[in-house]
Amino acid sequence: MFIAFSFSLQAQENPEWQRLDVLSVNTEDPRANFHIYDAEADALTGEYKKSGNYKSLNGSWKFHFAEVPEERPVDFYKNDFDVKDWDNIEVPGDWQMQGYDFPLYVSAGFTFKINPPFVDTTYNPVGSYKRTFDLPKSKFDKNEDYFLHFGAVNSAFYVWINGEKVGYKEGTKTPSEFKITQYLKPGENSIAVEVYRWSSASYLEDQDFWRLSGIERDVYIYKTPKSRIKDFFVTPGLDENYDKGILDGYAVIASEKKKLQLDLRIWDGEKIISEISKPIAEAKNDTLNFQISDLDIKHWSAETPNLYSLSLSLNDGDKTLMATSAKIGFRTSEIKGGQLLVNGKPILLKGVNRHEHDQNSGHVISRESMLQDIKLFKEYNINAVRNSHYPVDPYWYELCDEYGIYMIDEANLESHGFGYDEDKTPANKPEFEQMHHDRIARMMQTNKNHPSIIIWSMGNEAGDGPAFIENYHWLKNNDPSRPVQYERAERGENFQEPHTDIIPWMYASVDYIKSNYLGNYPDRPFIWCEYAHGMGNSTGDLVDLWDFVYENPQIQGGFIWDWVDQGFVKTDENGDDYWTYGGDYGPDRYRHDANFVINGLVNPDRTPHPALYEVKDVYQNVDIRLKNRNSGTFTFEIENRFFFTNLKEYEISYELLKDGEFVKAGSLDDIDLSPQEILLKKQSFKLEKGAEYFINFYVKTTKIGKMLPKGHVIAKKQIQLQEGGVVKLPIAASGKLKTKNKGENLTISNTDLEVVFHKETGMLSAYSFKGKELIKKGPKPDFWRAPTDNDFGNSFQKRAKAWKEATNNPKLVDFSSEKEDGYVEVNTDFELDSVSSTLKITYKIYENGVIEVGNNFEFNGDSEKITSLPRFGNAMVIPLDYDEVEWYGRGPYENYWDRKTAAFVGIYKSSVEDLYVPYIRPQENGYRTDNRWVKLTDNEGNGIKFSGMPLVSFSALRNPTSDFDPGMRKAQKHTIDIKPKDEIYLNIDYKQMGVGGDNSWGARTWEKYQLKPKNYSYTYFIEPISE
Repeated sequence: MFIAFSFSLQAQENPEWQRLDVLSVNTEDPRANFHIYDAEADALTGEYKKSGNYKSLNGSWKFHFAEVPEERPVDFYKNDFDVKDWDNIEVPGDWQMQGYDFPLYVSAGFTFKINPPFVDTTYNPVGSYKRTFDLPKSKFDKNEDYFLHFGAVNSAFYVWINGEKVGYKEGTKTPSEFKITQYLKPGENSIAVEVYRWSSASYLEDQDFWRLSGIERDVYIYKTPKSRIKDFFVTPGLDENYDKGILDGYAVIASEKKKLQLDLRIWDGEKIISEISKPIAEAKNDTLNFQISDLDIKHWSAETPNLYSLSLSLNDGDKTLMATSAKIGFRTSEIKGGQLLVNGKPILLKGVNRHEHDQNSGHVISRESMLQDIKLFKEYNINAVRNSHYPVDPYWYELCDEYGIYMIDEANLESHGFGYDEDKTPANKPEFEQMHHDRIARMMQTNKNHPSIIIWSMGNEAGDGPAFIENYHWLKNNDPSRPVQYERAERGENFQEPHTDIIPWMYASVDYIKSNYLGNYPDRPFIWCEYAHGMGNSTGDLVDLWDFVYENPQIQGGFIWDWVDQGFVKTDENGDDYWTYGGDYGPDRYRHDANFVINGLVNPDRTPHPALYEVKDVYQNVDIRLKNRNSGTFTFEIENRFFFTNLKEYEISYELLKDGEFVKAGSLDDIDLSPQEILLKKQSFKLEKGAEYFINFYVKTTKIGKMLPKGHVIAKKQIQLQEGGVVKLPIAASGKLKTKNKGENLTISNTDLEVVFHKETGMLSAYSFKGKELIKKGPKPDFWRAPTDNDFGNSFQKRAKAWKEATNNPKLVDFSSEKEDGYVEVNTDFELDSVSSTLKITYKIYENGVIEVGNNFEFNGDSEKITSLPRFGNAMVIPLDYDEVEWYGRGPYENYWDRKTAAFVGIYKSSVEDLYVPYIRPQENGYRTDNRWVKLTDNEGNGIKFSGMPLVSFSALRNPTSDFDPGMRKAQKHTIDIKPKDEIYLNIDYKQMGVGGDNSWGARTWEKYQLKPKNYSYTYFIEPISE
């Protein structure tokens, strides 16, 4: 009893920001996000900022920063406290992005010792904000009510108006509202806000992102009549046949008058399609229910985002007291037959996880940035988003409604740093239950009217326990129109009661799903809440994952981690900009998780990574396959993977390529193909023997859409119709070859040609043709690549270090040359002691300058002890003059063995500079696979050509591998550390292993994309180009 009493007494003495039992003081109940207008016509415009009922408090505020609570200006809220000498700060804004404090990045875990409800006070900054605002006497009316709205404040705050304390709120990512009528006066008013960086709320905000602080979303005042619409919830659904529309809903009315009425109208543009009036007298406990059935409407889906306007007016006779509106979409979302159905169809979620991140402003996101994300989603076939891991800015929901993006809305709830053990996780502790419910309920109550939200998520990586079981039932009771998911649900032995409608295991491998999901959950679909971890050079095997999806109807897609690299712009001492990551800020006493925050498909400025092209290809909704060939007639199988769209809405064109060159173009006519159907189409082509033919199909928009232009390619497919013949290079006589052995060198030459080998190393040390140097060094045996983030994650740099040693120290054991008729053959034999293997490189130098290079690798080591090869190839250095690249292979963008589906085989051109992919943490980059030939030339067309027998992979960069390789451990390296050299580092390879991407902390590249330790051989030709 004494202990309990002491704890209670202590809790009463602690400030609100260090208590678990106080989440808010004097806040309003959460409500749907809507705005107040004087008339229905105004409400239908949605232009709330023009309403006389709205007053923005965004902009410049006076600001004081204190490193610890004890140093804050305690009395700053008082009217006579002078702040004129304080700094100015922009609201909304994170103070770390405006010159105060420092950002911290931790993937999981707290920046303070776990001791709830307390947080470290030796460094817990407090931001004190103050400003004035004017309420003109002519417009100030005490008979109206005024409310103060904060969109998001991180992490806990107090507010005062005119020197009087209004209240307190914690919980970063949902709105807080205070009724402030009694504190206001006509004329000038003051507002003061005190924000704490860390609070007891921080224990449930342990998300994998930058830890920032401040007022992060809009601040405004709105006014309402005394009688008002406090809240409303509508669920526009469909009848049992998924045909006619049904609108169910309720409005919460605050009114002392019983003669008022609520008028509700549904608008299609300027046309009213339905309307009802409900007397307020019918309300029970201030709640007025309504229903409208049998509506002739167009359905909402991500493919067909048909929206209607809903207006609600509270009227006193002929006088409108207030009006509001919302955009609504008629759709259903349900689990039936073990599948997620939208409008009765088992849709696939082709999604990404999206943090709110701006490279300059942190967690404060502009409308332009949000619109840019939506545009990119549409361009790259992304149809779904998971708000990871918190509710986001209101405008994002409006955009997803309007343009058609399926959404999982997620509660701001993560306690990863506690671990998941039942005796540790807050989800299993009664003192945290109220905090869990507050966050989940506020999410649902705020965003409940958006059709784009098809699933509620109760949080992320927050253990499991009664808190989630209870809130699952609360959500199902308060919103039965949507499924509910939670990734950690039912993982603990004592929490097996079902409390997730979807199995959303993150990063589950195909084998794990086969063993643990298939056959065990016939009533629930599987959807990855996170998969395909996009850290650095990643997102391999995506096409394989989606082959698995299409093979299993209960597996309905997932959300790639994640959308945007969360880097900030920083300028070095030379004025060069670069993107930062964890560890680039703050004192060393704070741990960080380095570049684990750089996992996006786009850079912080939203320029795409090469992987995004693969995502677009894999996520596309049309597939075309070669069914069969009968002489010159080809039968193609066209599959419509849309669920609500007929392919007659698009055009399908094609182009025929012969040896990479355009031959003809055409189109497939009369493609009237219903959703989820397949059509066979025949086309005839005359193909020449010995030539390689590809046909490229393109599915394009036929009209200007909401976001996409006419002619935009929504899907494409390349099919090889005929393989090419064996490469044959001209080996005509051009002058007899001479050989000269002098000292350490062997020189082979004629009038035009000079080739020099270093006999002690076996390496070619010079290659010139007609007086122009073509190769400075190489070809050198190369088995290594600069480790990717995924390589570091599975310790490949350690497991494969023997291959690095083999690359750096091949031991020449035999060097010989033989003059033959028309060529000289040079043989170099190497022992590779670190891998107990040998390599023989054979050169045939022909009179016309062509060199045939054959690589024969014989593995004699122990495959149980020696891991896969990072690559098998040759590295060389060539002069910088030859910086114009043309190749016949996959492109135009970077591609790898397990990430090349989107990269069509063709003839492409680029500069060496543009082949470089500047990953934020430097690593392997710039590769191209399946090349028939590669040319590097100067501006006059002179240079060098490499031809595969039949295929090679290549990279050509201004830096050697060593510049991208930090060694056995990652280093704090950035793009500014990569200083281009005055030469070109070229690799002509057999292959390089895939980049992987199942996760970045242990998963290995799929075996089918590994170079297993065994014998390999490949051949290519080197040919001088002389104009």
